[in-house]
Amino acid sequence: MGRKKKKVVKTTILLPSDVHQALRIEAITKKMSMGELIVQKLKELEEYKQKYGGVVNAEDYLI
Repeated sequence: MGRKKKKVVKTTILLPSDVHQALRIEAITKKMSMGELIVQKLKELEEYKQKYGGVVNAEDYLI
């Protein structure tokens, strides 16, 4: 029986240079791809929103 592959979609996003640099440094530090890091951050954001009733302030959630 073959291994199941995760369904993924390739996309392009535009980021401000400072955000890109911060994500790049964090991805290198964590030894993961930027794509994996962005998915992780989005999952963390969703958990945060569920925990605090969907209210998210940019100042409360740092990259």
